[in-house]
Amino acid sequence: MIMGYKLGLTISVIIGFLIASFPLYADTLSSHLWNMSLNEYSEESRGTHSMHGTIEKVDLENSEITVNGIVIKVVGTWTAPNGSVIWYGDLLKALSPGDSVIVKYSQRGRWGYMLDEITIERTGEHYVKST
Repeated sequence: MIMGYKLGLTISVIIGFLIASFPLYADTLSSHLWNMSLNEYSEESRGTHSMHGTIEKVDLENSEITVNGIVIKVVGTWTAPNGSVIWYGDLLKALSPGDSVIVKYSQRGRWGYMLDEITIERTGEHYVKST
């Protein structure tokens, strides 16, 4: 019982000291805690790119396609050519290595490149990322 009391008192004193001395180290931590780089963690787009290329790889497990050496993440819901909404897994299944495609993609923070639109040239199908 006394051991638990001493441990609790010790922890309380340490936490109290850290809180009381926060102004001394707040400036050092503030650049890391309060001003995190939006470029690294934001999902805001950092530019849209268009490319005509060939699908080299379709990775169903990681929801990615590789076009001309660029790995592009495919997520969310998509508007199909007939107006229906499909899941990204169905879109990935419609793609094959060797397909000639036109893609529009953007860089989104930590996610890397994200697919926004794709046209499969062999079928003429055009898919657009749903909002």
